[in-house]
Amino acid sequence: MDNKGTTFDERGTSDEVGMPIEDVLQESKMPAVLSIHDRQDSVQIEIRDPRKDSTVDLFANIDKSTLDNDVHIIPLNDLYSRFHTDPTQGLTNEHAEQAQMEYGLNKITPPPQRSYIMLFILQAFAGFNLILWIAGVFAFLAWKPFGEPNPSITNLALGVVLFLIILINSILNVYQEIKSIKIVASFSKLLPTLTTVRRNGTEQQIVADQLVPGDIILIRIGDKIPADCRILSCDSLKVNNSDLTGESKPVNCTVKCTSLNFMESTNIIYYSSMIVQGTGEACVIATGDKTVLGKMNELTRGSGHDEVTGLHREVNRFVLFVCVATVIAIIVLWITWAAWLNKDQKGFITAGENVVNSIGMIVGFLPMGLPSAVTLVLTIVAKRMYKQRILVKSLQIVETFNAVSMIATDKTGTLTQNKMTVTEILWDTKSVYKVPVPEYTPAVEETFVDAVRRLSAGALNTARRLSIGAAGMVKRFSSGNLNQPQVMEEVDIEPQLPTIASDINIQAFRDLLMGAVLCNNAEKQIVQEQKLGRRKDSVVQSELKLVGDAADSALYNLCADRCSVDVQRVREVNPRLKILPFNSANKFMITGNQLESSQQPPPEESERIVLITLKGAPDMVLDRCSTYKTNDDHVLELSQQVRQTLVQRQEDLGKNGYRVIAMCQQRMTRKHYDRMMSRYKQQQQAQQADNSPSSQEDLSGFPPGDYCFIGLFSLLDPPRPEVPDAVLKARRAQIRVAMVTGDHPTTAQAIAKQVHILTPEIADINGIETFKLSAKEGKAILNIYRNGQLTGTHEPGKVSQFETNSKNLKNVSNQAEVKSKPSCPNRFWNSCKSQFSEPQATVNREKQELIPYAIVVAGSEIQLMDDFMWDWVLSHQELVFARTSPEQKLKIVMELQRRGEVVAVTGDGTNDAPALKRADLGVAMQSGTDVSKEAGDMILLDNNFASIIKAIETGRLLSDNLKKVAVYLLPGG
Repeated sequence: MDNKGTTFDERGTSDEVGMPIEDVLQESKMPAVLSIHDRQDSVQIEIRDPRKDSTVDLFANIDKSTLDNDVHIIPLNDLYSRFHTDPTQGLTNEHAEQAQMEYGLNKITPPPQRSYIMLFILQAFAGFNLILWIAGVFAFLAWKPFGEPNPSITNLALGVVLFLIILINSILNVYQEIKSIKIVASFSKLLPTLTTVRRNGTEQQIVADQLVPGDIILIRIGDKIPADCRILSCDSLKVNNSDLTGESKPVNCTVKCTSLNFMESTNIIYYSSMIVQGTGEACVIATGDKTVLGKMNELTRGSGHDEVTGLHREVNRFVLFVCVATVIAIIVLWITWAAWLNKDQKGFITAGENVVNSIGMIVGFLPMGLPSAVTLVLTIVAKRMYKQRILVKSLQIVETFNAVSMIATDKTGTLTQNKMTVTEILWDTKSVYKVPVPEYTPAVEETFVDAVRRLSAGALNTARRLSIGAAGMVKRFSSGNLNQPQVMEEVDIEPQLPTIASDINIQAFRDLLMGAVLCNNAEKQIVQEQKLGRRKDSVVQSELKLVGDAADSALYNLCADRCSVDVQRVREVNPRLKILPFNSANKFMITGNQLESSQQPPPEESERIVLITLKGAPDMVLDRCSTYKTNDDHVLELSQQVRQTLVQRQEDLGKNGYRVIAMCQQRMTRKHYDRMMSRYKQQQQAQQADNSPSSQEDLSGFPPGDYCFIGLFSLLDPPRPEVPDAVLKARRAQIRVAMVTGDHPTTAQAIAKQVHILTPEIADINGIETFKLSAKEGKAILNIYRNGQLTGTHEPGKVSQFETNSKNLKNVSNQAEVKSKPSCPNRFWNSCKSQFSEPQATVNREKQELIPYAIVVAGSEIQLMDDFMWDWVLSHQELVFARTSPEQKLKIVMELQRRGEVVAVTGDGTNDAPALKRADLGVAMQSGTDVSKEAGDMILLDNNFASIIKAIETGRLLSDNLKKVAVYLLPGG
């Protein structure tokens, strides 16, 4: 190719040949270097031979040495060459160390903290100190000139003492504030962000601070992007860039460049963005301050401000009350002096002496140590919470614990141990394989006496068996007929399955194991973990661990440990073609794998078999099945009777607290599969061109139905042993605990009973209520049941709508009223008002009366609830919400807040983030996704529900201690 310039229009196509940029670049048989010149009507791109000129010119008027914005345009091979990386092997350790020395740690330089002098100045002229300044000035005036001609030295001493009090009080407040800042900063270092990278050809998890440009990272739903990256491959990948752009709508990611503008191209993902769907691989192109967010850091410095919390308002109102009382007392003092004392007893107290008395009243009335006492108590409480494995993001959030009246908690991992084990594998309508659970017996060194006892016991058992056999033989001889038929006991004629899984030759069972291996994202990786403890010098350790979702990990362990399946080998010979990851809306995942062929000679590529496996919630899976596989490997139609039998099996397991996962599959040729995926890509391109959303669900090209049902897995995730007592303790503290989970209603109800969210006194004796939709005369009617008996009906009416996509979800008043920017006096008045009065969103919170019944609500019924139904449902003392989506969980939190509840929400998944952000207190789990940790106000380091109760106890202790401190300081000043 020659070096002449080629002009491209704004759409990125050539005016000479009409080809996209990517195609023009690929036509050159060598890596291309671009020189882009901005004109009025077009963008001129000059393609040059890199062997002759390696300079990258993006814009003519920009310093070329600082340009790095061509990384979204250049071919991938050039990208790998630039960063000395490989898409399959990643960086080597040597290149990673060199890059670390060159680029530094992957950290954004934090904004500079206020200097000690600035903190001292702010403290010296804030709060009580400002009043003391006035008192000190009056003390000096009382000395001179008001004290002339005989100035009293005591007035001078009083002024000096007041200024010393200001100095000491300011120093103490600054010390406590610096101490609290350092404590919160040290807490943030205890939870390093881990990211999965490919180095030296192996996948491993490293601390995100150690990322360097050129690292190949693996991303999936729930991850936070650790650096600016270019996408290498993606599968239904969507990111949320709201932290960077303010737009909450997820962006569909692509591998190809879609815009010349670096910020508008969808093949670039940015630091701090959140993965809301899909999986993919990307190459790090910028870290730390070189990222887009890092470059914006200087523009955003100083934009943050401390939120005025309820504790601050209470203290400010108390200070205001004391100040008003002081002013009133001084006014009364001066009126008394002027109207009576100075007239009747003239000269007894002069005006200067009365000024000194006024100053004494100011000093005596004001509790000078209250500001530093508040900070000190908050710091002590934060330290105590950390010892209880609770990490608070700011000291101000500690006070919220005192006001919590409702806890909406997730089930898996919070109420339960999140240690799932597969107990049974079920297929057909009756077949079941009970997974053997090995009993752990600690090895004890055997003594000589124990050996003799063991051998003697074995000998006695052998003798006993021989004697029984001999007795039977003697009886047969004595009867005189050796051929007499023996009477046999009745036994179950149903064939028993072998206890060893490898001995089971039933195809449905083997299909379930195959699906558990292939439709599974759990894998063993090298993980770097920072051990949390009281020591400051925590050490990062690397070890091989199973990384993945709890359910996927349980299925992985089933196949590898219980069924002796070589998981790695099976995955290698049956390579994965595509995946639709699990998400909270679908509640299932789908994978496509090309199966290993046993035919000789092997068939052509287009005739190879592709296995599509769908795994997820039983009700979601059954809706997509039309056939089922029997015990004798026959595929029959899934009739309504068989469907009801399968649902009943799942219900029986759910009632005992088991989580149930269903699996189905579909087989097709590779030719059919490729045609199906090609049709899907064409539909996606057409939708993007029309810019119109599709009315059909997006399954990444996988078939929506006509699957063959294979079977079920029952998983046991036992409750944490300390949770039942913690729930009862919360109930005694007048705090309601509601379960909000995505599991099946029967499983949720069973676990709720085990942890005392549903108690025998209310749920068993009074009853559990539910409601279901039915149609009557063409109208939707909600039938209300108690213990399965119809007790009433309700016709749904008005349903209140809320806007839930606000950037600050906690500020409801911002959603309710949209006003123009007020004037400076109004802004000053609103700022002062916010220091003392509660926000408009919390003024009218009125609690409703509770009824002594329990209720279980399914997520599919929440959308039918009007205001009357919300009042009725939330008035129950015991609440369980099952099969909820993220939007429904957020709706539950908002409705609880409308009815006067101060809500604490727990969550660990990406789907919990909206509710965590909206709640009065968002409680994230240490084992949760980065999205949930970002949204939460605090993090439970032990993922334990009981820690929330400890935090509430500590919060109430904080409130009691502050009251005692205020009462103690008030009389002494």
